[in-house]
Amino acid sequence: MTQFKANFDELEQIFNATVDGICVIDREFTILRMNDAFSAMTGISRETSPGKKCFEVMPKTACKIKHCPLNQLLITGKGFSTDITMTSGTNEQKYYILTVTPLFNADGQLIGIVKNLKDITERKRLEQQLITLNQTLEKRVNERTQELKDREAQLIHMLYTDSLTKLPNRLRLLRDVEKSQVPVVALINIDDFEQINNFYGYAKGDFILVHLAHLLADILPTSAYQLYRVHADEYAIFLDARRAANLPDVLDSFEQLAKQVTGIIPSNKFTNNQQEVQLRVTMGIAFTISDNPEKLVIKADIALREARSHRKPYLFFKESEGIDARYQDNIKWANLLQDAIKHDRIVPYFQPIYNHRHPHNQHYEVLARLIDNHGNIISPFQFINIAKTTRQYPAITKAIIEKSFSLFHDLPGEISINLDVEDMEDLPTTSLIQEQLAKYNIADRVVFEVLENHRLEGHTAAVQFLQTLKAAGCKLAVDDFGSGYSNFAYVLSLDFDYLKIDASLIKNIDKDSHSQTIVKSIVTFAQDMGIKTIAEFVHSESVFDAVKNCNIDFSQGYYIGKPGPWPVVI
Repeated sequence: MTQFKANFDELEQIFNATVDGICVIDREFTILRMNDAFSAMTGISRETSPGKKCFEVMPKTACKIKHCPLNQLLITGKGFSTDITMTSGTNEQKYYILTVTPLFNADGQLIGIVKNLKDITERKRLEQQLITLNQTLEKRVNERTQELKDREAQLIHMLYTDSLTKLPNRLRLLRDVEKSQVPVVALINIDDFEQINNFYGYAKGDFILVHLAHLLADILPTSAYQLYRVHADEYAIFLDARRAANLPDVLDSFEQLAKQVTGIIPSNKFTNNQQEVQLRVTMGIAFTISDNPEKLVIKADIALREARSHRKPYLFFKESEGIDARYQDNIKWANLLQDAIKHDRIVPYFQPIYNHRHPHNQHYEVLARLIDNHGNIISPFQFINIAKTTRQYPAITKAIIEKSFSLFHDLPGEISINLDVEDMEDLPTTSLIQEQLAKYNIADRVVFEVLENHRLEGHTAAVQFLQTLKAAGCKLAVDDFGSGYSNFAYVLSLDFDYLKIDASLIKNIDKDSHSQTIVKSIVTFAQDMGIKTIAEFVHSESVFDAVKNCNIDFSQGYYIGKPGPWPVVI
């Protein structure tokens, strides 16, 4: 009996010491007993409540016998949990989890009910704080996203717009030509414009350029013809001829337009401050069914120069070589490339990248070179397109990866390697890269560069591979940033570590204030996002100094060092 009483007392102490509120009632809802915690939570007196119905003593509640949730237990014989809210004596809202457990006798008959109250007020408070915090963060993210979109729109406008005439610029022309299947381009150059600038001054020259832009826009027959300013004294007209019924009619209309332009402009006098200037222009026109956009503009320029040398107002570009000769040239390069791959004459060259913050840190870009059977070093610009067309491109990537990784695994510094979409979607190539990274354990010292104009929408495998490289510890760089779409959302989506600012924005940065403005905006965006910047085509001391003044992190170009075999001499 003494032992039983001791056990009972011990159970009583545990019952009263429990932080959760506990109340025992019979099947008629009569309170049998409760602990101190339950009394404190509900405000029900522990001494006077036994023998009373629970719904009679519950404070500030609308609970009635017929609505009591405990009826559920009487019907089903199963316990349950539910959230409840009660108001304390100080009118504070309190939140609890009510757990109801049935008590059965040996015959399985319900003889009582245990109600357990767990105070979750603090948890509710923290949940509400978290909701408020998330709402605040979401608002800030939305505001920041809109700021980035506005900045992106502003930079894209600056990248593709001539600041003087407000016309689309050369970059925009190349982009529009690239999107066209049958582009026609006419270049319009002002004759002897340098003499006009020297004689009348640059302010008068700018006035002429702006008013000539207005005059050309008025001459264009329809909105299908688009006008651009592509150079200081040069304009371009572009037409997407795929929308026309037939190409001969388009070329006839361009010839009529060329006659009109070269006839009307000399008859106009450009007057400013009572000074009249008469202009003459020369035009070169080119079209193609399928060609590189840069080459099409070059062809139009060749036609323009031919027209000027023959003292004609305009000329159409004509191929100087036949199609057969071009095919023979392609076959020659394909065979040369195949022979170089077969005899292991694809080699890596290394171009140094200067770190403005830490000059002693070493960083090199790896560039492919082909050695022909006479020992001549050939640049990839001469064979890379042939390699892609003849499906030999993966072999070049394989050679560069294996040789540069083997050389650099026990050397300090970082190396940057270009990746094409073809590389990232070629399973043998991606497998080789991962194998070489694991073999030499240099993932944290390798940067993979992706050209900005390689849009990755729809290239799921390529995006997934880039994410795999990031997860392995590699860094990613956007190459030639500013030469294509300059989509900042694209940069953020893949968590790039470097932006390599395109040569077109760097090569004249020491003289061109427009380039400086664009570059500084790109650097500000990159710094906000924690992305490092690299200036390409740093070819002189003055450009190098201008790059430093723009707060760019790295410089690359012939002023820093030319590409060469290892060891590199700077």
